[in-house]
Formats: sequence, C-alpha cells, structure tokens
Amino acid sequence: MDWPSMIALVSLDQLFWLTATLLVYVLAVWIFKYFSNNILLHPIIVGAILIGGISLVSHTSVLDYQHYVTPINWMLGPITVALAIPLYQQIRLIYTAGRKGIVVIIIGGVIAPLIAIGWLGLFDFSDPVRFSVLTKSITTPLAVDTSKIIGGLPELAAAVVVITGILGVMFSQFIFKLTRCTDPRAKGLALGTVSHAIGTARAYQLHTKAGAFSTMALCVNGILTAIVLPVVFMLFT
Repeated sequence: MDWPSMIALVSLDQLFWLTATLLVYVLAVWIFKYFSNNILLHPIIVGAILIGGISLVSHTSVLDYQHYVTPINWMLGPITVALAIPLYQQIRLIYTAGRKGIVVIIIGGVIAPLIAIGWLGLFDFSDPVRFSVLTKSITTPLAVDTSKIIGGLPELAAAVVVITGILGVMFSQFIFKLTRCTDPRAKGLALGTVSHAIGTARAYQLHTKAGAFSTMALCVNGILTAIVLPVVFMLFT
C-alpha cells in the first residue's frame, strides 16, 4: 500500500486527536519540569485534564477519543515487552540484592493490593471494581492487560495506577523520615514496588542507586503480578 492510500485511511478527526494528544503530552512534560517536578503537576495528571477539557469543548466522548487514538493505545503492547530491557540491564543488581531484595519486592507486591481490597471490602463495590484495584501497584500497560484477564475494568485500573503512584511518592518522604530510612537501595525498592513508574522517576531524583533498585522492583513486581494474578483467578474462580 502506498503512502497516499495509507494517509487516505486516516480521518481528519483521528489526525486531529493524535496531534492534540502528542502536543498535550509535550506541554504537560514542560509544565512538570518548569515547576521543579512537582508531583501534583505530573504529566499524566496535567495531560488528562487538558485532554478532558478539549474533549468537553469539542463534545467528543471518551469512546470516540479512544477510537481516534488507537495507534497510541497499540503502543502499550511494545512498551510492555520493552520492560524486559531495564530488567536485563539491572540483572547484576538483582544478584547483588540477593534473596532479601526479591523477598521485599514479593512481600510488597502482595501486601499492597490486599490492603486495598480489604479497605474496599468495607464498602459495597462490585467485583470488577475490586479486581481492578488488584493491579494498582504495577505499571499501566501491565495493569490494563491484567485487569482485562481477571475481569476488571481497564480504564479504572489505569486511573488507580496513576493515583497510587502519585500518592506513593507524596507520602514516601514522610515515611522515609518516620522510619529513618537513608539507604537508597531500600528507598528504591519501596518506590518501585508500590509506586511503579512514577515512583521510579522519583527514585532517580533521589539517587542513581535508588533509581536502579526501583527499576528492578518495578519490573519484577509488574511481571510477577501479571503472571500470578491470572493464574490465581483461573484456579480459584
């Protein structure tokens, strides 16, 4: 198929929303950096607000927007596979951390969703909502795919992941002071396990070693959760 034919397949609406999404992302990153990486102005938050505003003004529904940016959504697949790259790059750190590091990640990966589920148990939420929360501490691409498999709501799972990451970073400084934690390895493991990619970005701001361990925790917890949760649901549901 030649280029003119391929371009003809793209509607003006789709071209507009693809361009708008990319421009909004660039603007959101600039705002985040301009305000000294303030977590409340994270690109995901600012980007979502701006896109929501444009959608409201243009009377574009969420379903239509998702259809128009399908090419961008498709990129979630390759991004998920690409998580193997930082994991491979940090393989030596995994050996350095030894069993203790892996145990910390596994414990954190299990406790975090269980606490959320326990809290939701106090209210009358539907099963899909509860299942979506189980993926709250893994990065968005894995959370979206995993929530689909276990019967959750991918859109809600993505939102919960973002909220978890932001809250985790906001409270991490207080928790580190309360526990007198000064080891960058421990900080990295905590941020990566609980706050995934957003926490990893924060870890790199603290220390390069914290960022490396956070990357390891992000990859290990994300991959294990994406594998274990569907298996558990297939066996016990």
